[in-house]
Amino acid sequence: MSRILPLGEKAALAAGSSNATTVGNATVVRIVATAGVVVVFRTDSSDTVIGSFTQLNNSVEVVEKSPTDKIYVTGAAVEVAKVGFTN
Repeated sequence: MSRILPLGEKAALAAGSSNATTVGNATVVRIVATAGVVVVFRTDSSDTVIGSFTQLNNSVEVVEKSPTDKIYVTGAAVEVAKVGFTN
């Protein structure tokens, strides 16, 4: 079982590509969806989409990314936090 190492305070992330964030230049981001189903997008620093996935309501996902990559969601707001993995 992996453990999460909190590296930053959680923050609300409103839906929409205009709210894209690096989450403090995080390389690992914890995403909590509690307001509905969302689509999570990962973009590069030029806002080109690298990938996306659907996240169900009342679920938690952990996304790995480059420090300058951004995260945004559509559908509903989520909470994001910069985290790391520990043994």
